[in-house]
Amino acid sequence: MPPRWPGFITSDEVPRNRADVLALASRMYFGQTPAMVSNRLEALSEAVIDIAKGEDLRASLRRLVENAVAISGATYGALGAMGSDGSLEEFNYVGFSEETADEIASFPAGKGLLGHLLSYPTSLRVNPISSHPASSGFPEGHPAMHSFLGVPIRIRDEIYGSLYLTEKRGGEDFTEEDEQLVTALACAAGVAIDNARGQEAQHRVIVLAERERIARDLHDLVIQRLFATGLSLQAITKDPQLPKRDLERVKNAIDNLDDTVQQIRNSVFALQDQGGVHGLRRRIQSEVVSLRSSSAMEIVCEFVGPVDTMLDGEIADQIFAVVRELLSNAIKHSQAGMVEVKVCALVSHCEVRVADNGVGIREVVEKRGLANLEARALKYGGEFTIYKRAAGGSEAIWRAKI
Repeated sequence: MPPRWPGFITSDEVPRNRADVLALASRMYFGQTPAMVSNRLEALSEAVIDIAKGEDLRASLRRLVENAVAISGATYGALGAMGSDGSLEEFNYVGFSEETADEIASFPAGKGLLGHLLSYPTSLRVNPISSHPASSGFPEGHPAMHSFLGVPIRIRDEIYGSLYLTEKRGGEDFTEEDEQLVTALACAAGVAIDNARGQEAQHRVIVLAERERIARDLHDLVIQRLFATGLSLQAITKDPQLPKRDLERVKNAIDNLDDTVQQIRNSVFALQDQGGVHGLRRRIQSEVVSLRSSSAMEIVCEFVGPVDTMLDGEIADQIFAVVRELLSNAIKHSQAGMVEVKVCALVSHCEVRVADNGVGIREVVEKRGLANLEARALKYGGEFTIYKRAAGGSEAIWRAKI
């Protein structure tokens, strides 16, 4: 029986072609020549070359499990990926027929021996499975299994999951040689997954850059032209000779333009925010810049406290929507020359203040928008108030607990 490799191989040592596999095999077998390497190592070579091709990762990993089964002499094989909570997030298996799989009451969720290997990621050989303290039995309809070989899959310093092999043919135990061969496959799988992640990240950067370009074009070309058209129409409404019927049509066209501009702005920020690359502070600043360019109003923005650190996720989305709605209301109704926005991240709550120097809130106002703001605040245990300032203009205060 050949001895174990001296130490766990690193990603730099992972075999990437047949010559590498044979050289590594010589090391495994302590000086034996490549000519003495068994047919199983040739099969290992083919398996490593297959996964190194960089083709579809899911298909490659399935073939890797099939190769692990063939190389080790197992009856069943599976690759389990670990979720963020330490449980099995994915479980891809081979060796079961569709009829057998349908009869199994439930598939593994990361408990028993499979979960043990995720918690203690070292190679494990057991026969029978029931003899291990972590064994928790099998669900109804599951085939009988006795021998077990589990090998962790590492990506750099991270545990991605494990390769599981069971029921060695002939009722034999899995050997140390089996373990070494499957370990090489697990290393190759780790490198392949790492490479796939790198390609995915690169693709993501390209997609985000394209989204930014589209968003910029929408803002710089489309919104600016619509805004200029709206100004022209507003000038027409001041013509005293314009018939009342035409005046109403022009005003409706202006309202439609305003709605269209807002929808485009929503699309712009949807394009930018899908990548999760903007903190709340930058999102609000970008909105302010956009509104400044399409309005004669001066907008000043101030942030208090660790806004990006304390305010993220759902609450950040709510705050951004509140700021956008309050600014939109100020632009449409306040007739102000300046609006001041302050976003605060405090110990127990967050706060949005929007003040303007316009005509002040009217006694009778459209309630729909304000009711929406109040509902947003109440959802987070907060409140919303708006009042007419003694010095002129209005101030709105929106608070929520964090």
